[in-house]
Amino acid sequence: MSTPRLIIPADFEKSGRDRRELVDLCNKGQLTRVHRGVYVNSTEFRELSPMQRYGLTASAFQVATPQQPVFCHATAALLWGLWMVGVPERLHVMTEAMRGGRNENGVDRHRGSMTERVQRCGSFLLTGKVDTVLQLILSFDFPYAVAICDSSLRTSNRQRAYNHFTARDAEPTLRTPLWQSTYPQGPALRREDLIAAAGELPTKAAQKRALAVINFASPLSESAGESISRAKMHLLGFPAPELQKHFILRDGSNAYTDFWFKELNLAGEFDGMGKYLRADWGSGLTTQQRVIKEKWREDQIRAQGVRFVRWDWKDIMNQERFIRVLHEAGLRRQ
Repeated sequence: MSTPRLIIPADFEKSGRDRRELVDLCNKGQLTRVHRGVYVNSTEFRELSPMQRYGLTASAFQVATPQQPVFCHATAALLWGLWMVGVPERLHVMTEAMRGGRNENGVDRHRGSMTERVQRCGSFLLTGKVDTVLQLILSFDFPYAVAICDSSLRTSNRQRAYNHFTARDAEPTLRTPLWQSTYPQGPALRREDLIAAAGELPTKAAQKRALAVINFASPLSESAGESISRAKMHLLGFPAPELQKHFILRDGSNAYTDFWFKELNLAGEFDGMGKYLRADWGSGLTTQQRVIKEKWREDQIRAQGVRFVRWDWKDIMNQERFIRVLHEAGLRRQ
């Protein structure tokens, strides 16, 4: 569906209606307040996904703010397509001065420049990709910071559809705001640029923390679930896997496994449902056809003497459960 129209008091006043009607309609459930002084049709709002609601809240905040905000941190990360788990609870914006408190009205304010290294994405302004990645690396626990960094090193297959480059742009102008965390937008970052940016952080502790994530990160990871799995295996002391191991199937086609443990002739696969539902995965096949194709692929690899171990979100979110899955497959902590 199209994005619901935001309703502000000035809209009512233009038609000769009293702005106090907005509060009455909100109390009756016909309107939903998405930000102070900004409303939307309740029926349309209920039809939105959590991510779409978050984007609408960002739009409402922008409408209600006299000076155009610069979104940063998790809010900017979603527009950059960086891999995050879940939808943020609050908006994140830059401010050059902490007036009126750091956190208020569902908004977290982060001190920094509102002009340097700022990019435009449709009607939004956001911090550049490098700055956004470093903000999140320093805010998230190691596994989730790795997912952010992994995704920043990748270029999405859908990039050309969403990005527009001009000769003077150091980074792309993102033409279409996409509130999601699946398809990285903009050019892939270079590890050396992230390392250089980490070296400019104000403390040795921050530099050390950022470099631990940056040096561990890999552009070969294909989802947040894979990144978090790999990071948790590392923290738990399991051997480091090879990523995207290549196999040739019976019909001559290529296949890759998420993780490969050569000593055990063992392939590891993270089973997130996303790959069965994404429109750009599976060459237009139905979900059922994709599941069948995935089974055929695995059977072809097994026929080459390879064993498989699979896990999902529930497994990696429970440490003891994840350890048990890996132990049962023959992996041992070092």
